[in-house]
Amino acid sequence: MTTRFLRPLAMLTSSAFVLAGCRLGLHHGLTHTPQQASVRSAPASTPTTEAQAPPASSQGSGPGASKPPLLGIIDMGAQNSYQEDQPFPTIDMSPLDGYAGAFAGVVVNEAWQQLEPHPGVYDWTDLDNSLAAVSAWNAQHPSTPVGVKLRVFAGYSAPSWVTSQSGTVTEDVHGVTVQIGRWWTPSFESAWRSFQLALGAAFDSNPLIRQVSVSSCSSSTGEPFVVSGALVSQRNLQAAGWTPALQYACLQQALGDYANWKTTPVTFAMNVLPGAIGSQGPNVNAMDTIATACAQSKTSGGPTCIIGNNDLSPDISSTAASGPLVQEIQTLYSEGVNPTVYFQTSGAPLTCSTIAMGLQYHAQSIEVWSPNGRGKGFTVIPPGTLASWNNALKSGATSLAC
Repeated sequence: MTTRFLRPLAMLTSSAFVLAGCRLGLHHGLTHTPQQASVRSAPASTPTTEAQAPPASSQGSGPGASKPPLLGIIDMGAQNSYQEDQPFPTIDMSPLDGYAGAFAGVVVNEAWQQLEPHPGVYDWTDLDNSLAAVSAWNAQHPSTPVGVKLRVFAGYSAPSWVTSQSGTVTEDVHGVTVQIGRWWTPSFESAWRSFQLALGAAFDSNPLIRQVSVSSCSSSTGEPFVVSGALVSQRNLQAAGWTPALQYACLQQALGDYANWKTTPVTFAMNVLPGAIGSQGPNVNAMDTIATACAQSKTSGGPTCIIGNNDLSPDISSTAASGPLVQEIQTLYSEGVNPTVYFQTSGAPLTCSTIAMGLQYHAQSIEVWSPNGRGKGFTVIPPGTLASWNNALKSGATSLAC
């Protein structure tokens, strides 16, 4: 029972896959051959001992207690498997070997089609393997363990049994034509919610998983607000029935998809709500409403929600898609709401001024790019410097001398 992996690698080797937001990162030299799924309909997460997980003091005060968010630098991991429509390999922890103490966590990336190859049949094998790899690294670095941020891609990582029900739409993603399930339709949304509820039920209690990325309503990247802006994509989307109003409706229910992450915080990447051809442009008010709902989610009975953005750069406050979000964060702080905030850097280049900008806008964690075949990622920064940035985020600093 293999999962669907349609597109050949040859058509996806272009540098065009440097996407906005959750951008392309090449894997660390690992290969992963699709095999017969070891299907388990009764999910059970990998046991994690205290020696393998972050210190107990950072995990809450007892069974069922909410886990505090990851504070510090996070390795965002390799994401190219998503654009290539390939299964994600087991996480490679070796790039962190020289950086013990410089990271609070790592992102484990997975594809929906890997974890639910058939309706209601869950195969956690790939996720279990990556969690085991992180646990093994922690056992080798007991004084500087890292937590896991889990990101499960939807979009064109949706299983074929989902897209056969929802239908697909053709999008142009930086010059490459892809088929994506119609994520705004009731059948797609229902299947995604059922999957997320099962995933949360299976893994929320795992102390190694400290944060989960919200991927509801996402398409060309792993970000809920990002929709392809190519003219051909917009035309195809409108012909297929997509509207900004339907995107907004999907975003409004996204936190409900993560209801079973009862103790694990979720991170919600936000930008302005995109418009459509002939519309009056992006909808900032819709983004502000969802950001407020995220900040108040826990008190409203939902999961702990962390506001975020995946386009951090020294110029983030002036960009059309992300600038309004950081201004909304400032507004929430001025009103005393004080949400937890994360960022992901806009690309592989990493500078002190980028981290300083994140601190200015109340970041408690920042995802940085891993080294890969096209760039050195965080390895351009000396371990001691990266550790100092990690400590600045942990301490709640709001500025950084560069």
